[in-house]
Parts: sequence; C-alpha cells; structure tokens
Amino acid sequence: MPTTFAMSSLHAVIMAGGSGTRFWPASRAVRPKQFLPLAHGKPLIEATMDRLLGLCPLDHIWIVTNRKQARMLPKLLPGFPIEQILVEPEARDTAPCVALATAMIAARDPLATMIVLPADHVIEPVAAFQQMLRRGAEIAKDNATLVTFGITPSFAATGYGYIECGQPIDSLEPQALHAVRFREKPDSATAGQFLQHGSFLWNSGIFVWTVEAIRAAMQKGSKELAAAYDQMLAGRQAQNPGKVTRAFKRAPKISIDYAVMEKAAKVAVVRATVQWDDVGSFPAIEAIGVKDAAGNFVLSHAGASLLSCQAAGNIVYAEGKRTVALFGVKDLVVVAVGDAVMVCPRDRAADLKTLVEYVKQSGRTDLL
Repeated sequence: MPTTFAMSSLHAVIMAGGSGTRFWPASRAVRPKQFLPLAHGKPLIEATMDRLLGLCPLDHIWIVTNRKQARMLPKLLPGFPIEQILVEPEARDTAPCVALATAMIAARDPLATMIVLPADHVIEPVAAFQQMLRRGAEIAKDNATLVTFGITPSFAATGYGYIECGQPIDSLEPQALHAVRFREKPDSATAGQFLQHGSFLWNSGIFVWTVEAIRAAMQKGSKELAAAYDQMLAGRQAQNPGKVTRAFKRAPKISIDYAVMEKAAKVAVVRATVQWDDVGSFPAIEAIGVKDAAGNFVLSHAGASLLSCQAAGNIVYAEGKRTVALFGVKDLVVVAVGDAVMVCPRDRAADLKTLVEYVKQSGRTDLL
C-alpha cells in the first residue's frame, strides 16, 4: 500500500489524563491506570509511546495529561521531551483535550496530520498497528475526512460504543468504510442485534485527521469548541500561557465523539487488523495475566506471589513483597497493593466506581 503522506508532518497525541477508577486501589490520582504495568509488565503509557516510534519522531509525540500526572512522567518516561507534555488546566473531557493538542501542533506545523489515541490500551502487533495508522493518514490527506478505527466485535459487548458502517470507500487494505452513525453503549439485547447484523464495529477511540479537517469539523459540530480552539492557538502563537488556559476553561465539557465525530460530514472507519484490549477493568487480566491449573489469573509485580488452595476462577493483581493466599474461594477479584486490599465478586468488578465514590464519601481521600 502506498504511503505518500509526509512523515515529517505526522504527529501523535496520547491522551493520558484519565483516573482509571475501575483499577482502584492499584490506580490512584498520582498513579492512574495508564501508569500501571499492564502491558506485559510495562506501563500502558510507555507501551503506547513505543508503538508510535518509527512512525513519528519523538519530538512529534505529545502527551496530554493533568498536573499531578505530569510530574510523574519524567520518572516513568526518562528522555521524553518535557516540552511535549501538555498539561490540562482542569478535567474537561476529550473534546477540550483534542482542541488543546491541535492548537499546540498547529502553532508549530499548521499542515500537520494528527494521530489521537488513548494511553491505556494493549494493542498488538506493532507492525499491523502502524500499517493501519498509515492507512488512516492516507485517507485523511484530503483535508476533509476524519478517520477512526473500528474493532471487529467478538461478543455482544455493552461496555463499548459502536460504529455503524456503510460501503467500502475503496478496495485497498486494511479495509476502510464510510461511517453511517455512532451508537453509544447499548443494552445487551441491542448489542446482540449489532453483533448479528455484521455492519457494526466497536469504537476504538483512535483517530487520524489533519489540523485543517478537525478545525472545520469543530466549527460544524460545536462553535464553542472551535472558538476555544482559536483562542488557544492565538495564545500559543503569542506565547501567552494565560490566554491558553482561559480559552481551555471556556471550552465545553464534552467528549470528542459527541462534540465532533457524530456531527462530522465525512468520517471513514478503518477496520483494525490488530489484537485490541482497552483493559477496562480487572477481568481484563484474563488476557494479559498468567493462568494456573485451577483457572486463576494472576498479574504480580515487584516480588508479589500467589498461593492458591482449592480456589478457582479468581483474578489477582498484586504488587510488592507479599503473598496472596486463596483458600476455598472462587470467582473473586483480589487486589493487594501498598496500603490497601480490595476484594469483590468478578461480576462486580466493572462497578468499582461505586466503591471509589464510597471511599471518597468516607473521608479516606488518602486512599485515592
């Protein structure tokens, strides 16, 4: 497949400001999910950056995060350019995050093509991942099309958004299709219908577009967002950080999907040719941990170990010099890190936000 776009104009934006409450107590404010060693022993954000090397030079990779996490990044990613770390003044969802990153890139390279992706996915193999991004960049070079990437569903998931796809846009590979519409997380019956229909893909949350195309799409989808972007760009060009901050805080608090993608005139979906896992909650350890003879899955670090006796189907995440001993239990999630131990049924693991809220209401902010 030809790749005629200019590699020198390709930038990548890693969105890394999330808190990852479904991984509490391993995930905390200063050490969120994307900092955890969930990518075969490597922190997720480091694995994300590694997947981009060879596609983008290091000084074209940007990380958008919050102030607390930005202070940790130099320790986690030694050698990463400090000036490429963009700090969000406050949490305002992904649309302002994208607008901020676009403004910073546009000030340096107004003809840039941008890859935008989350920091907390496990994606393999790297070669196929880079190939699909190149494919997306080729499609996006018309300066009008917004490109996203769809994952072929393997089950009727209710935790993912879906993209309804139309006809192929050409005959090249990986396959690219016209996006018909975006569908938010469905109930189980609707998810089953999507799976049976065959034209629905999971929304990966990975995008490719040019600066020009995303600016036009912001203007169409949210004039407030476009205005905030224009002011952030002007502030960056004037080297006025205060103006950038004020503009960011005026941006609507909304996701890029709601603000832009669902209203865009031209959206293409490239069918992803990779193994993809958004590592959404502890049960994802089934795919990345070690399985014992009784069907227990364990992910351990820094000297932690598991002793299991008459226990089956459990998921264990442990850090530090400790032993987790299981006896006569099944289908639990057990997390042992630092100053906290968490135990819950496997089928409640996706609801850990409720527990985190309870911890907060109990005044135990030291655990967050």
